Amino acid sequence: MAIFQTLSPLIDAVQQQLQESVKSEFPASLKEPILYFLEAPGKKIRPLLTLLSCQAVGGELEQAMPAALGVELFHDFTLIHDDIMDKDDLRRGRFTVHKKWGEDAAILVGDLLIGLAYQKMLQCEARYLPRALNLFNEALIKVCEGQALDKEFEGREQVSLAEYLDMINKKTAWLFKLSSQLGAILGGAGSSEIAAMENFGNSLGIGFQIQDDWLDYAGEETSLGKKVGSDLKLNKKTYVTLKYQEVIAESSAAAKKYPPRLSDYHSLVELREVLYELGIADQIQNLIDYYIQDALDSLEKVQTLTDTNQLFQLVTALRHRQS
Repeated sequence: MAIFQTLSPLIDAVQQQLQESVKSEFPASLKEPILYFLEAPGKKIRPLLTLLSCQAVGGELEQAMPAALGVELFHDFTLIHDDIMDKDDLRRGRFTVHKKWGEDAAILVGDLLIGLAYQKMLQCEARYLPRALNLFNEALIKVCEGQALDKEFEGREQVSLAEYLDMINKKTAWLFKLSSQLGAILGGAGSSEIAAMENFGNSLGIGFQIQDDWLDYAGEETSLGKKVGSDLKLNKKTYVTLKYQEVIAESSAAAKKYPPRLSDYHSLVELREVLYELGIADQIQNLIDYYIQDALDSLEKVQTLTDTNQLFQLVTALRHRQS
């Protein structure tokens, strides 16, 4: 993806400052796993959203860097704790922190990361700090609510698509929204521009998560850095599983021909074929496109969508991602 090559100096700057946030005096049992996690390859989507949103409203990248680091440390905190709860062995193609160092260490590492995130947020420009911290606190609460709902759904037989969309709005999209909001605020944007960037991040986040759900069935393990079908094995309620149940429930012919749940399939290859046969794959792609387009419509209120618009290029790259 060409945009990530273009943005590589910015990504490298974020990466370097993240690693510099790990104090040399930290105990080795904390320092080693944190550095291990922070060194993992990643696109740094959320800090890029913060930085580029600041630039989109006329601000300088430096104004948003503390918040960009804060949202990435926040995101890393959620990933480490999610991996524990989901019992995932791999993250970005490497062993997860709890797999390598144990759950106790992973819990502490996650806790420390959210503390470091707040340290970064406190470096934001003073006149914007109260609003930035309030939004950061709200996002932390919402993300925890979203994760709680995600875990609750695993134990429920029936979950509506509306409930699912509410869950991913909190668990995933809220942090995308926060990233874009903070960038606009710290860049000195007016209320209409901040609102546009807020909706931009929210819609992008929802589209991103539904796409992530789909890639768990349609992606390749070498690209994803985790086992394909992992959500299915954990009985996770994703847009794919819930849409399948909805289609089967609404068609007596489909109900007679196909199993009632995706978990009844023994082969992922067979399952993929059925998702295409039933038109579910196309419906999911159409929904992803809807949310991505809504994000771009909001962005266009702030910046013209041209080839020189880096946020536009970033969204286009994410739209066609395979991992």
